[in-house]
Amino acid sequence: MPRSDFWSGLVVAALGLLALLWVIPNYAGSNPFARMPPGLVPSIGAWLMLICGGVIAVKGLVQMLKARIVPLSADLHWDAVAWAAWPFLYVAVAIWFMSFIKITWFGAFLIAGMLILLGERRWYMILGCSVVPVALLYVLSVYLMRVGVV
Repeated sequence: MPRSDFWSGLVVAALGLLALLWVIPNYAGSNPFARMPPGLVPSIGAWLMLICGGVIAVKGLVQMLKARIVPLSADLHWDAVAWAAWPFLYVAVAIWFMSFIKITWFGAFLIAGMLILLGERRWYMILGCSVVPVALLYVLSVYLMRVGVV
């Protein structure tokens, strides 16, 4: 697992850095009348991604150095790569589908479907992990931020 820890941590840290340096400055916008700048919460999330990804990447690198494992390997198991790619396809199709309807109408089904596909069978876990985040997003956007777009 050190190789996968290293690469996944590196990718998460790179995405956090990309968000900090390009996405948030260019797309967060500005609101001089807001008490909280629009880029604050995304910046906190991006910093958390950068720090956590960096910690995981360094941990994986240290484990690889101790075990004398090379970071890259030409021995790829394409079945495993294909199996690891299906969640990305699932999310891509869901994003396309959500471009036609609001996330609060589809978000719980998206999360519940992913949990079921990943092997979760306890109904209270599926219900709680799929409904609670969507409900919190709704409360945050409609009542706390007064956006009402979800």
